[in-house]
Amino acid sequence: MTDSKLPPASDHNSPSIADRNFDDLKPRFHKNIYGTPKGQLRLYALREDFKRFELMASAGNKTALDAGGGMGQFSSELAANGYQVDLCDISQEMLNEAERVYKTQAPAAKVGFKQCAIQDIPQQYPEQYDLVLNHAVLEWLEDPQQALQILYDKVKPGGWLSVMFYNIHGRTWRGIMNGKLHAPSTSTPRMADEGIAPQQPLEPLWVHEQLIELGLEVKSWRGIRFVYDHMHQKIRDRVGIEAIAQSESEFGYQPPYRDLARYVHMLCHKPE
Repeated sequence: MTDSKLPPASDHNSPSIADRNFDDLKPRFHKNIYGTPKGQLRLYALREDFKRFELMASAGNKTALDAGGGMGQFSSELAANGYQVDLCDISQEMLNEAERVYKTQAPAAKVGFKQCAIQDIPQQYPEQYDLVLNHAVLEWLEDPQQALQILYDKVKPGGWLSVMFYNIHGRTWRGIMNGKLHAPSTSTPRMADEGIAPQQPLEPLWVHEQLIELGLEVKSWRGIRFVYDHMHQKIRDRVGIEAIAQSESEFGYQPPYRDLARYVHMLCHKPE
C-alpha cells in the first residue's frame, strides 16, 4: 500500500517537469491511438462502465465538463445523448480537432470549447457539473494531486467523476515481457524521441487513496488493455478485436488482471 504522498515519479528531488501541451502531436495521437484498436478498446470500456451506472443518457439535460478533453471522442457521444458539454484543453490544435469531431458525432449538441489548463478551471468554470471527465491527462501533469482536487470541486453533490490514467504497472510489465528486466525509466528512447511518453505513469492504489480522501465513492475500478497490450500480434489477429474486448470485460474489473492494464478507469460518485 502506498501512502498519500505524490507517486514516486513526482518526487521533489526529481528533475522538474511541466504539464504537456499536445499542439505538436495531434496528427500522431489521431493515427497511433484513436485510429487503432487501442482507441477502440478505450472507448468500448468507457461506454461499458457508463452504461453500468446509466450515465450514457442525459434524461434531464445534465451537464458535463471534459477537462483536458483532447479530441472529444467520448464526450461527443455523451453530447449526442443529451449532455450539455463544456470541453477544455491546453492545446488549441486538439480543440480544433474536437470541434470537427463534434460536428460529425453530435452536430446539434450544446457544447462550449475553451483553451484552458487544468489549473485554470476554477477561474474559467465557476459552476459545478453533473459529470466531470478527465481521461489520459493526469499522467501528463506536474501535480496530479492538485488536479484531482480541482476536478473534485467541479462535481456537483450527487454527481460523478470519471478518471482514466496511464498505469505504471502495465508499463513495467510490458517492458519485462519485452526483455527489459530492470526498473524502467520514465519512457523508452523511441517514446521519448516521439514525445508521446507520459511524464509520470501513476500507481492505481495512490490514485484510489486520493479519491477516497477527497470524499468520493469509487464505484468502478477497471483495467483497460490488459489483454491487448500483452498479447502477441499474431494472436491478436487470430482471435479478433471483438473477442479481446469480451475478455477485457470479463476480467477487467478483477485483480490481478486489472492491475496489469495499460490504463485504469475509475468511476466515482460524490455523495449529496
